[in-house]
Amino acid sequence: EAGYEAIVFHAVGSGGRAMEQMMKDGLIGAVFDYALGEITDDVFGGLRAGGPERLTVASSLGIPQVIAPGGSEHIGFIVSANEVPERWSTHKHTFHNPIIFVPRPSEAELGEVAASIGARLAKAPAGTPFLWPTRGTSRYSVAGGPLHDPAGDVAYLAALRSALPEQVEVIEHDTHIEDATFVRDAVTRLVAQIEARAK
Repeated sequence: EAGYEAIVFHAVGSGGRAMEQMMKDGLIGAVFDYALGEITDDVFGGLRAGGPERLTVASSLGIPQVIAPGGSEHIGFIVSANEVPERWSTHKHTFHNPIIFVPRPSEAELGEVAASIGARLAKAPAGTPFLWPTRGTSRYSVAGGPLHDPAGDVAYLAALRSALPEQVEVIEHDTHIEDATFVRDAVTRLVAQIEARAK
């Protein structure tokens, strides 16, 4: 609607790496970084791992960005059909499909994810918005979902607030991450950054 061309990357590891590379190549001028599950999988060796450059390039280049923690409250692992690995057997979990096992990290483990996100955003420009959806960071963690954990979400947000550099602004939304009002606010903020930079 604002007249900008959008490119969508599937957050499966290769998608995030391609997005970061295209920013370095000058092909992307702004980013709505909606799905940080690639960082969680990087921390725990999951299948969506985005690599060490994930969430660093926009900040280092000063590219406008809006950030959201989509899918970062769970990990994805390839397993034998319907098999729950012992390492994760005490965690809330579900299956994306019979061979993709999806556990929710503990509060302490999500603290590790928060620390990694904070470190990757060390060079973020002042006023970089980080939008937090209070009702769930993926469809798995909304009320009634298999990974729903309101106390865990509160602890994760607290860890993020401690880990994020002071120039990153945390903005809470009383919605889940797939709510249209959440997405529209993120896009509106990104377009405002693009247009302010163009002046």
